Amino acid sequence: MDQLTFQALQKWPQVPNCYGWLSFDRRGQWRIQNEYAQLHQLPGETITHTGFKAYIESHLGRDENACHFFQNGPQRVFINFAYSPWVIRFYPLKDGHWELKTTFGQIIQPTGCFLDEQDQISFEADFQVLTLGPNGQFTQDTIHSIGILHDHDLEIFSAFATIFANSCGSLGEFIWQEKMSIEPIHSKDIPRLFNFTKTPKA
Repeated sequence: MDQLTFQALQKWPQVPNCYGWLSFDRRGQWRIQNEYAQLHQLPGETITHTGFKAYIESHLGRDENACHFFQNGPQRVFINFAYSPWVIRFYPLKDGHWELKTTFGQIIQPTGCFLDEQDQISFEADFQVLTLGPNGQFTQDTIHSIGILHDHDLEIFSAFATIFANSCGSLGEFIWQEKMSIEPIHSKDIPRLFNFTKTPKA
């Protein structure tokens, strides 16, 4: 987060927070949800401006209530998540190997792999976040959380995974730097299990 933002927070500390207007979908797209979209529960308009998207992603934070937000100058714009705070993709390396990164550019090393009731894959991992403390100060932290795999990368994922037929326990195996079980999970349980607020409220 840049110094101008910190200066704006000090100059205008009482600017009201904004809720419901910014969302992050399961494909890593930012969306603006105006009053009509909010009223009718529509996904909203996709933000396509490259510079604005980069600005949002460089000004993200998380508060002590596990609510994520975009710090837009002195105003805190809280984020609604369609699924999880991160979307993960496979990125090719020059040597023919792959790495896993968030759509924000963070490299991740998965420690868990999950398959939900809609056949969506997600990864448990450590993520870097800027945390807002009760004293109003920000600190750079590492938290254990979850990110959903972009559905365009499911075919790549299948090259590293084996799904078991008629399994009562582990649903399969994902072989990355080491072998890990693919565990069942229900999407409605993910915010509770991984400590984030899916839809922050005032």
